[in-house]
Amino acid sequence: MKGFIAFIKLITFSNLFVSICVVAFTHTIYIIYNFPKNNLLIVLSMIFCFSFFTYNVQRFIKFKSTNKDSSKLGKRLQWISKQKNLLTILSIIFGIIGIGCSFYVHFLSFAVLIPMGVLSFFYVVPILPFYKKSLTLREIPYFKIFIIGFVWSLIIIGLPTLNTSHFPYFNIDYPIALLQVFLFTIAITLPFDIRDIEYDKANNLKTIPQLLGVKNTIILSEFLLISSIILLYISDIKNHHFYGLLTGHIIAMIVISFTKKEREELFFAAIIEGLIIVLYLCVLISEYCFSL
Repeated sequence: MKGFIAFIKLITFSNLFVSICVVAFTHTIYIIYNFPKNNLLIVLSMIFCFSFFTYNVQRFIKFKSTNKDSSKLGKRLQWISKQKNLLTILSIIFGIIGIGCSFYVHFLSFAVLIPMGVLSFFYVVPILPFYKKSLTLREIPYFKIFIIGFVWSLIIIGLPTLNTSHFPYFNIDYPIALLQVFLFTIAITLPFDIRDIEYDKANNLKTIPQLLGVKNTIILSEFLLISSIILLYISDIKNHHFYGLLTGHIIAMIVISFTKKEREELFFAAIIEGLIIVLYLCVLISEYCFSL
């Protein structure tokens, strides 16, 4: 059992799992919107590598700015402090692979990659580095969750769209899909702000759970998931895909209703983030059943 827990921590705390989730979400978009698969492997590999690299660099910066007394660190940062050398090596390797993949995607992909990189960088680095009172993007009151939602939707919708042979043909489903992913991402990110509510208060970071309270934040998350379902309903996707996505959303609503700030870190890092995998599997199952 200890070995299994150690494996789960390796996958989740190292950001391998969240990188897999971004890839799964992107592949879901390829499936439901029937995007050409000619460079699918390259796009997904690039997304995985850059996601892993970005998340770990952000963790390193956060770790560096946090109290060095390991007893006061959260479980994830404690784990990172012990595995920093391994994560550094893996991050460099995946970063190089990601750069290599970027040479094989449509050049317009950089219209997504560059803004994503800038936003990710200033998410943890002060916007005005030489001004001591300058804020990072995550420190702007109530702003960080929208940055996360925007970056994720930009990657998950933007890259497949820019790498399809139909581009630059405009399809009304693209902005609808962008908004749908944005809403779903925020909905499953709000529980993380509930988890961090005491930490954010101590560091004077203003977040939605502090403004609305835990119960109302969960209600907001459920409302966003319902809004996401409505957008999927009006989108031009196949019925079996819609029912698969609907099932995934309902499961997400049930899981999020159990959110408490006292939950273990693995509840958020594995189960809440794993809702994306659940959504992906629901679409794959619906695809398989329809093909029978």
